[in-house]
Amino acid sequence: MFTVVAQSPPPNTIEMYCQTSSIDYHPVPSSFTTPLHIESLGPSQHMVENNTSSPKYMQSYDNDMEPTVRVDMAGVTESIVMTVGNYVDILPGIDDDNVELFDEDDGNEDIMDMEDNENTENDASLLGGGEHDVPSPIFRELNWDVINSITDKDLIARTGLWNESDELFKGLRFESKVDLQYAVKRYSICRNQHLIVIESEPDFWVVKCKKWSEGCNWRFRACRRKCHGLFEITKYIGPHTCVYPKLSQDHSQLDSTFIAREVQNVVQSDHTISIAALHQIVKDKFGYNVHYKRIWEAKRKAMIRIFGDWDESYQTLPRWMNIIKLTNPGTKVVWKTSLLAGCNGNVRFMRVFWAFGACVEGFKHCRPIIQIDGTFLYGKYIGKLLIATSIDANGHIFPLAFAIVEEESSDSWSWFLYILRTQVTQREGICLISDRHAGIQAAIRDPSVGWSPPYAHHRYCLRHVASNFNDKYRNKMLKDLVYRAGSQHQPRKYEACMTELKQLDEKCLEWFNRLDTKKWTLAHDGGHRYGWMTTNIAECINGVLKGARMLPITALVRLTFYRCVSYFETRRTEIQTQMANGDLYTSYVINKITKYQSRASGHTANIFHRSNEIFEVTTAPHGFHMDKGNNIQIVKLKERTCTCNKWQSFGIPCSHVLAVCARARIDSWQFVDKHYRMDVYACCYTPQFNPIPHQAYWPEPNFPIVHPNPTLVRDKGRPRSSRFRNEMDWREPSVKLRCGLCKQEGHNRRKCPNRGESSNTTAQ
Repeated sequence: MFTVVAQSPPPNTIEMYCQTSSIDYHPVPSSFTTPLHIESLGPSQHMVENNTSSPKYMQSYDNDMEPTVRVDMAGVTESIVMTVGNYVDILPGIDDDNVELFDEDDGNEDIMDMEDNENTENDASLLGGGEHDVPSPIFRELNWDVINSITDKDLIARTGLWNESDELFKGLRFESKVDLQYAVKRYSICRNQHLIVIESEPDFWVVKCKKWSEGCNWRFRACRRKCHGLFEITKYIGPHTCVYPKLSQDHSQLDSTFIAREVQNVVQSDHTISIAALHQIVKDKFGYNVHYKRIWEAKRKAMIRIFGDWDESYQTLPRWMNIIKLTNPGTKVVWKTSLLAGCNGNVRFMRVFWAFGACVEGFKHCRPIIQIDGTFLYGKYIGKLLIATSIDANGHIFPLAFAIVEEESSDSWSWFLYILRTQVTQREGICLISDRHAGIQAAIRDPSVGWSPPYAHHRYCLRHVASNFNDKYRNKMLKDLVYRAGSQHQPRKYEACMTELKQLDEKCLEWFNRLDTKKWTLAHDGGHRYGWMTTNIAECINGVLKGARMLPITALVRLTFYRCVSYFETRRTEIQTQMANGDLYTSYVINKITKYQSRASGHTANIFHRSNEIFEVTTAPHGFHMDKGNNIQIVKLKERTCTCNKWQSFGIPCSHVLAVCARARIDSWQFVDKHYRMDVYACCYTPQFNPIPHQAYWPEPNFPIVHPNPTLVRDKGRPRSSRFRNEMDWREPSVKLRCGLCKQEGHNRRKCPNRGESSNTTAQ
């Protein structure tokens, strides 16, 4: 359905087409005959009985002129007033100085004839140089009481609804030329008709049927009217008399611009939607099989209409960053640009760093863990998105800082980590978890960056370590054993895994000689990791920043802002629910302690020194493995240590500590790390984001005009991946293979081991 402006005058209006002439009977051109609308003002209070007198017409003839009709205005007015008793309170013969008749559609016909630029001062010359009647004073004076009484009410424009299944008609109006073209395209697609454009200018549009030469006379002309500023169909000949057999899989009017408007709402709700899904939507809606490239171009245009142009987005980014800093105190923004030669006040974009004030303040209450990683950008320009996250007390990611750089290198990572240290956090003893990227390692080795011990402790992501190991040895059994060795809490169990690894492949141990053991193993970590062995960058991208990497730069920054707003609000709601239930600690801790308590019931605790709080705990025998259990662990409550190393790793009492507390009748909750308390957890998300005002209220920042780097423009076509993919890129298929013959999972019909038997059975 399309909303169009009404093409006819309001029903409570009388149109008077009156032509007058001067006393010497000079004619008036018909182009100056315009309707006089007399608006209804309600029932008359001065009406007299019906008068059937008709208006008097006088004709006069000159030798060289056409007959001219002169009108007795008093008679005409009297006839109209007597016929329609509820329009205007004007009595014939009464000179009311407070009422004036006026023409509100002056010049409509001039527009249809494309004479918009004629000067009204030349009207006298168009009249042949003759004089014309001077309007009566009644046409100059206004009844302001009546006008004010009308304008006090809201004026509501009359609109109508037009559907593409309806026929076009003369007088149909649209808000703009774009709306007109969109409606006509839908009209043509609905009827399987094709059209060609004859003339197209900003203020008019002329089209006709493609089979015009074969006898179909369908055509129309539309232009913008000065009187109302809308596009109106001024000439129309239709409907079509030709017929197109629907044999083609495509339609000439189904172009990328039209498709972009059709799928705009779909793309806006999910801009990560695939081209295949959009192709199916268009096919289901219109019945045409549109080319893949046209759908791709339509999505690109829809993205631009929704999120803005990629190049213009760079110029908008300083204004957005400035308003973020003004409305959200504590927000950190750092730019790196280069001057453009010969262009004063213009710079070329290189890098930008941002961290929202609420995230900076909330991190003060998180555990001292920061995970960093980088990911590709998929937009018009090549680049990398660097992300820093933390872990809250309930085991969820905590977004901290972001940056857009040209590539991952030692220089870009040093720049990012230096700003992170100087602008975001100055806490000492932070555990920085990352992959083994050469740029990250070079930046951390640089003391000026600020992430060398004792200010920070660098640790590797165990998942990346196992993946790097597998890239060389290509053995899944060895890779799983490496992951198991790095996850062990106790040094003796780590050594047992490495011994088993040596037995399988002795040469592979040389690969670990280049690694610092404490950086990839939990047994030698020293409790800095809080039990977290991997980076959660994938969870951050998929959960918080889904679809951000394919947006223009300003839209990407805006998405990070509003996603963080939503993320903080969701966490606040969860915290309020838990605190309303009376929980003093997070569910992450409660679940772990509940699991440890079930184990502690089988442990035996012996007191060795009560005042020094030293205990010996013997674990219960394992129910299924005879060689497991009956282990001895030493618990020192004052030092907050247990030889199982779990207490030091997580900051949560292990099952051995719980057994000691039950034996000594001590409250075990006092040994839980303070970061797990609900009041501390709530402080992480207490800082709030402030809304952004309308753009009209944004102050102009004192910042040069930013231009994108032309050397980073992505090549056209499907990009060729330069990345070596490994098992970390593998995703489990959503649907498992099931054979159509034997109905077993894991293979298809072609690879079925019983295929020959099934064929023989069928032949028999």
